[in-house]
Amino acid sequence: MNLYIDFGGTNFKYSFDNEEIIVLESAKVDLVTFLEEQISLKKGIKNIAISFAGQVRDGVILNAPNIDLKELYIKRFIEDKYEINVIVENDLNAATIYEYSKFQDINSMIVLYIGTGFGCGIVIGDKVLYGKDNFAGEIGHIPFRKTNHLCQCGRDDCLELSTSGKALRGLRLNEIDAQTKQIFLDGLVHSFFTVLNLLNCEVYVLGGSVISNNIWLLDFLQEEYKKSSFYKLRGELKMVLSDSQYGNLEGLKIIASQQQTKDKTNGKI
Repeated sequence: MNLYIDFGGTNFKYSFDNEEIIVLESAKVDLVTFLEEQISLKKGIKNIAISFAGQVRDGVILNAPNIDLKELYIKRFIEDKYEINVIVENDLNAATIYEYSKFQDINSMIVLYIGTGFGCGIVIGDKVLYGKDNFAGEIGHIPFRKTNHLCQCGRDDCLELSTSGKALRGLRLNEIDAQTKQIFLDGLVHSFFTVLNLLNCEVYVLGGSVISNNIWLLDFLQEEYKKSSFYKLRGELKMVLSDSQYGNLEGLKIIASQQQTKDKTNGKI
C-alpha cells in the first residue's frame, strides 16, 4: 500500500493508492502526527511519497515559506522508526513530472503553478532541472516590486507577494480592486517572459488553484505574447492549462513507481 501526500500552503491532500483523495486544511495538520496515525490505522503501508511546497534536498525539508512545520527530517524519522520507504519532493518538481508525462516528442517544458504561492518547474533535454541543492524553479522569490508585506523568506519584494493566491487573498481576479489585479497581471507577464526568453521551451503549462479559478489567464498570456516582437520570430507558442487539480499527487505516483522499479532492478525488494 502506498500513501501519497500533497502538502500545500493552503490544502493538505492525500490518498492511498488509487482511492479517493481527501482534502484537509494545511494549517490544521501536524505532519508527523498525521503519518503516525495513518501508519497505525492502515496496516501494510510500504511507501510514503510527499509533495511539499518548499525547498527540499535529499529528503530533508530545508525551508517552508508558507507552512509551519516542526519536523524537517521527516524521511529519516519515518524510515528509521517504521522501516517504511519515504520520498519527499518539491511540489512543483512532482507536478512537472506529471505534466511532462502527457506529451510525446518534446524535450523541454515550463510549468507555472499559481496557488498559495508561485512555483515553476523546468524540463530541459528530457530531464527535470533540479539545479544545485534542488533549488531550481523558485520563481516566486525573484525580486519584483516592493510591497508593504514581508515574505516568510525574508524579503518584501518577492514576486509571489504580488502574483499568487496570497496576494489575492483567495479571491478571483475579477473580484478584486483594479490596482491589485493589474499588479498581479504585471507579475504574471514579467515571469512568463522571463522564462520564455531565458529558456525558450517548447511547451508552457499553467496550473494551480488560482489558474483554475481564472482560466482566462491562458488567453491573456497568449495575447501578451502576440504583442511581443518575438512572436514574428518564434511563431505560435504551445501554451496549455493543466488537466488536473492533483498534478502533484499524480507526479508522486510516477516518482514512486520509478523508484520501485529501480529497487527491483537492484534487488532491494
